[in-house]
Amino acid sequence: MKVNFTIHSEPCSKGRPRFNTNTGKAFTDSKTRMFENFVALSYGNNPSFEDKYICIKIRFYFKVPKSYSKKKTLEAIGGKIRPTKNDLDNIAKAVLDGLNGKAFTDDRYIVGLELEKMFAEENRIDVTIAEAI
Repeated sequence: MKVNFTIHSEPCSKGRPRFNTNTGKAFTDSKTRMFENFVALSYGNNPSFEDKYICIKIRFYFKVPKSYSKKKTLEAIGGKIRPTKNDLDNIAKAVLDGLNGKAFTDDRYIVGLELEKMFAEENRIDVTIAEAI
């Protein structure tokens, strides 16, 4: 089984856990929680991989900054310039946490992970989930 889908949003980094000083418990900030909910909604009604071993490929596309010249924009779209904004592991964690419990039972069943950042004309995230062979 293989599922491909696109998240039409700017990639968002996983926020640091916040602590409630009254209860001493950690919680996720609202921006991260909203992004993770949007990721789950973007997965839609695709079937769950449940307890199967899976491999995930995620491509993060960032909109080219308006401050780039035409030449630099063409280089960015062509892949000669890559985005350096956002740590790759933090934006991947936000996507995986959004899929946890929806696309798969737990992220411990992920046995392969391929990540890539690039520029495009619009922000989006392309995700492919496949059963590991």
